[in-house]
Amino acid sequence: MAKVGRYEVPEDWPVTGESGRAFSERLRNGFFSTYLAGEVTIDVGYRGASADAVPVLPHALGVDLDYPGYDGKKLPFLDGSIDTVYSSHMLEHVDDFRTTIRDWYRVVRPGGFIVCVVPHQFLYEKRRSLPSSWNADHKRFYTPASLLRELEASLQPNTYRVRHLRDNDEGYTYEIGPETHSGGGYEIELVIQKITPPEWDLAGPPDPVQDDLERAQGEISRLKAERETLSRECARWFDAAILAKAEEVFQLPRSRRARPLAGLFPASRSPTAAALADRARDSDQWERAARFYLDAIARNPAAPELWLQLGGALQAAGKSPEAEFAYRRARALRGD
Repeated sequence: MAKVGRYEVPEDWPVTGESGRAFSERLRNGFFSTYLAGEVTIDVGYRGASADAVPVLPHALGVDLDYPGYDGKKLPFLDGSIDTVYSSHMLEHVDDFRTTIRDWYRVVRPGGFIVCVVPHQFLYEKRRSLPSSWNADHKRFYTPASLLRELEASLQPNTYRVRHLRDNDEGYTYEIGPETHSGGGYEIELVIQKITPPEWDLAGPPDPVQDDLERAQGEISRLKAERETLSRECARWFDAAILAKAEEVFQLPRSRRARPLAGLFPASRSPTAAALADRARDSDQWERAARFYLDAIARNPAAPELWLQLGGALQAAGKSPEAEFAYRRARALRGD
């Protein structure tokens, strides 16, 4: 049994995944005792793909998408109420890193810590550019410099201090090339401490070019997040319950169909959905094409050609029952 602050931690604590790789080392070298010994520690995104995952430490509160009040963006905690926000191999999955980092900072108390661990571009990815060979959901690659740039782009100067920045290559298998997944440590550890800002501000005028660049980058992140939301909402159509709802809609008179159907797509805003679907279809990305056709249908549910194109995309994606449903709708709308 080891001690982290006033807490006893079993040396065989069953933490798995990326946090589990470095657990023993961080317990032994004092990392946990230095940065995760506070009364209120949260482990954000701890579950990943594992339903039986546990937080990094016994006294840490695990927060994932199923946590009450958490939408993946804004934590359901009061400002300044958390001693440590810990996140391992999560930030690379987030489109809008600014919103995420700023919300972590919001909930941390002055003197508290943000502990952020991400995969290393040169150790984990072993690639010069996206996409990742090992996880298609990775939005960005990280080096220590690029991780610090994101932090500086998200937070105001003199509101934090960097307390720890390290390449963790403990036990790394340097003899394994890019074609094979590496073993050992392949990550970057970053710890910042929230401070009370001084009463003075930086001298000199602000840089308007930099301000415009940051605003543009923020808008790009927002649009990417909207695209992700659109994909998730459209994916609901592959659920039998949504198909059943669609069946109900098409029992209504034609003049009453649009409102309830569009209600199934609260994030559908793209006026170019059909064009995007055609491009995805031309690239043989059939599920992506189907989702964009569905977005177009949400805006124009009485267009038989869209239902016909949807059916073709679903058929090519191997979703025969859903394809037959789309073909039936197309035939009904054309009066066949």
